[in-house]
Amino acid sequence: MKSSRLRCLGSKLDWLGLERETIMRAFAVVVLLGLAGTPALADDYAALPAGPGRDVTVRVCAQCHSPEIAAHQNLDAQGWKDLVNQMANNGANATDAEFDTITKYLAASFPPK
Repeated sequence: MKSSRLRCLGSKLDWLGLERETIMRAFAVVVLLGLAGTPALADDYAALPAGPGRDVTVRVCAQCHSPEIAAHQNLDAQGWKDLVNQMANNGANATDAEFDTITKYLAASFPPK
């Protein structure tokens, strides 16, 4: 039954003037583009130390920029709070609780030197 369906599909594609090789190439391109468009995994950000709030920080911050930008800044708790509030005002998408979690994570992970 399955092979007859494939033959039927093949004959329809042949009827459209499409060769199987062309279709397979197009399929491969679509798959690769789909993989390229997927968001990076939390493990892709090696500069961000493990800790409570890391996953939320990666998810929220990666919507607009690399979360690793934070690794190059060292702010006190108020400085991180102000920066996170600025990101929220610029359109970062998260709940108030998530913004608080991000602030705490950043303050603990990247304190002033």
